[in-house]
Amino acid sequence: MNHVKLLKGGINKMISKKRSWREYFLKGVGLILAVSLALGLYVSLGSAQEKVNLIWSEWWDQEWGEETIDWIISSFEKKFPNVEVETVFAPHAQYMDKLLTLSMAGEAPDVMGMEVTWAADFDKLGIFEDLDPLISEADPEFTSGHNPGWDSWWKGRLIMTYLYTMSYGIYYNVRMFEEKEIEPPTNWEELRTALRKFRSPEKRQWGIALPVAMKSSAHFTLYNFWTRLIQAGGRMTNEEGLAVFNSDAGVRTLEYWGSLLAEGLVYPGTVRGALAIGEKEMIELFGAEQVPMQLTGPFLKGQAVKRNPEMENNIALTPPFKDVTSGYLITGSGVSLSSQSEHPELAWEFLKHLLSDEVASKMVEEKSLFWANTRALESPSIREDPVLRYLPQMIADPASQPWSVLPQLGDLCNALMENAQEYFLGKEDAQTALNDAVEYWNKIIEEAR
Repeated sequence: MNHVKLLKGGINKMISKKRSWREYFLKGVGLILAVSLALGLYVSLGSAQEKVNLIWSEWWDQEWGEETIDWIISSFEKKFPNVEVETVFAPHAQYMDKLLTLSMAGEAPDVMGMEVTWAADFDKLGIFEDLDPLISEADPEFTSGHNPGWDSWWKGRLIMTYLYTMSYGIYYNVRMFEEKEIEPPTNWEELRTALRKFRSPEKRQWGIALPVAMKSSAHFTLYNFWTRLIQAGGRMTNEEGLAVFNSDAGVRTLEYWGSLLAEGLVYPGTVRGALAIGEKEMIELFGAEQVPMQLTGPFLKGQAVKRNPEMENNIALTPPFKDVTSGYLITGSGVSLSSQSEHPELAWEFLKHLLSDEVASKMVEEKSLFWANTRALESPSIREDPVLRYLPQMIADPASQPWSVLPQLGDLCNALMENAQEYFLGKEDAQTALNDAVEYWNKIIEEAR
């Protein structure tokens, strides 16, 4: 009996053992199939599963050309094959609103094109990564090409660094000047003389257009008022950061532009007509050769050539002007990094790529931009480039002044433009217009402290 029990027990154990091996076998086959399937999916999908997505917001497609944007991205992706860079593009006029919308939704791009004029508005959202630790600890290859003067600080943090730096000057159509046998102006009164020679209402031609429409208040403030103010011996703000442009120099500045408008020397010949012209119209008029001059930055070349390819070798910067001073406004456009980024290390690498020798050389030589890279700015091509050749002198002039981050700068520019228009229309004198603008500026500045 015991023997039978043992026999049964032995058989049961054998059956149990057979079942165990069968289960192991099936489990093994299943595992092999699962691994094979996973490998098949991996092969079919390639390395796409490993790609890191980096977002760059910018407004430069139209200024530099999409092929240049694509080249910047592809040259970075060659260095970092696991990264795929996507762009969020909007024209400059719509860019700030689009970026604000993304930022408020918690979707700020990793790398953001940025203007000093917008910085205070974006800082309220807390989206800026402090660049100071990154730049301070950067490798020598980066720091040796970086100028701290290209950094923008706000409330003790480095929030933006320039991609390109510049001053605003008078750019002119070389062929139109040669046809009239006119030398390019070298000071503000020679500019007035040249405008008189180009004025031809019957041909719908004037010497210059000004961005005096409300929609271009920032352009008027920076290109026309601030630049002329420095040359007249004035300052926009004092050491305490308060507005002081209602000085004698400020009055001279506003009266200068008002006198050109009153004399009918500005497109389209009437004050009210001129007040409808913004930067977009300025560029179109210059590209169509209806006006031979613009007070703007070197980016004009890319904008004009896009509209009229025949302008490629037909644009030059006048020699630097001098009035009470020979100074200019030092400015530029740049990039910031997002504090919301999920890939901060790669975002920093992309910023370094934008400022690398490789990118800088291309942008200097092909796009006539004064790129923020000290080695690229030593290139002989700058001295030979009619669009760039005087910029080093203008920027290095001891009388030149940098612009600064100001709160609600868009509103401040609107206030200056509103009061300037009142003066241009003869509704108030220049001093009163500037007093009113300064009062508003200082109210906003004080409230932000």
